[in-house]
Amino acid sequence: MERDVYKSFVAHYIVVSTQDSINKIFELNEIAKKQAEEYTKKREIYSEIKESGKTFIGIAGLRGVGKTTILKQLLLECKNSIYISLDTLSNIDLFDLAKSLFENYNIKILLFDEINYYNNWQLALKNIYDFTDIKIYFTSSVAIDIINSKTDLSRRAIIKKMYPFSFREYIYFNKNKKLDKLNIKDINNMEKLKEINKYDYLFEDYVSGGNIPTRIKEKNPEIFKNILEKILEKDLVYSLKFTGKDIINVRSMLEFISNSNIDNMSYSNIAKNININKYKAIKYIWALEKAFVLNVVKPSGTNVIKEPKIMLCPPFRFCYLKNKDIKDILGQLREEFFVESAKMNNIDVFYLKGNRGEKTLDYIASINKTKYIFEIGGKNKTRAQILNIKNEERYILTQPANIVNPYRPLIFFGFL
Repeated sequence: MERDVYKSFVAHYIVVSTQDSINKIFELNEIAKKQAEEYTKKREIYSEIKESGKTFIGIAGLRGVGKTTILKQLLLECKNSIYISLDTLSNIDLFDLAKSLFENYNIKILLFDEINYYNNWQLALKNIYDFTDIKIYFTSSVAIDIINSKTDLSRRAIIKKMYPFSFREYIYFNKNKKLDKLNIKDINNMEKLKEINKYDYLFEDYVSGGNIPTRIKEKNPEIFKNILEKILEKDLVYSLKFTGKDIINVRSMLEFISNSNIDNMSYSNIAKNININKYKAIKYIWALEKAFVLNVVKPSGTNVIKEPKIMLCPPFRFCYLKNKDIKDILGQLREEFFVESAKMNNIDVFYLKGNRGEKTLDYIASINKTKYIFEIGGKNKTRAQILNIKNEERYILTQPANIVNPYRPLIFFGFL
């Protein structure tokens, strides 16, 4: 008898609790709709996310790149959808909530924001996928967590990586100028190169934080340090169980990378300079690459015994930089821009080094089955190295821009 009463109480509590949560969700959903009406411009990835054929679509990316904005824009355009920020709810069963919204309110699309706030969210999504006909878009501030979920969710979900603004997107959102997308063959189209050269003056602003969408409204440069600190103190600890000592080591590593030349940056050099073993250096770098803080560029060739180059993703070099003069680090910023822009376009680039470590050209890439060799530098970059390479497609990418053969504007890669 007592057990039956207890069961009845629990069932009643669950219903009431779920209904209270649903009322709150609909209230916040209306606020989200009003906010979405202010977002008149869309990121380029928006249509790719919206039109994905998958039932579950996860969006992974840095804090501040616009994941929440995309969910709210989807809310306006997708019928029978509802926006739910998991950081505003507690003590709910996600499966029961989804089932109730589907059966009682005809909700067919769930827009889950900050899904990392729900414990064991991967299992909850599996159950929703297996037992309902609901479509779900979801985001997480913990980029590592959502990328790692690909294994757990296997065939059920596709994970879209959302990067900061490309240089072209940055111009659109900050200068209200929508420019055409280029392709690699346009690297020899002088008319198009002259057109994009007009925006070369924006390069320094872009690499020093203009690439992060949240800076449009928040001009305080500390926002980037805050983003990085949340990655260190929350994401690495939450997802990868980093200890306090690990976080101290990671901060030392980032400070060392920020104040050093890229050419000398490797696992061994980092380990030696911050007094950790090479295994830990590799572990830390792997984690920060997954968190969109570092880029790792492998050497070209199979017989070259060289470690990868390690570089920061813009604008994180400024977070631990001791000398704040941008002119002193333009060389590093140019390389970081090139590698980041290539990554955004799924272009694999490799750095070039001789077997004995002698200096050669900077980077090699295969694009549409054509091999390209690129050297990165300023307007006075020498042609001596590039003239010794026998290759049809070879260029020196410069900033400030130059379009006299074999020079091309570095910002070209930001328009692909």
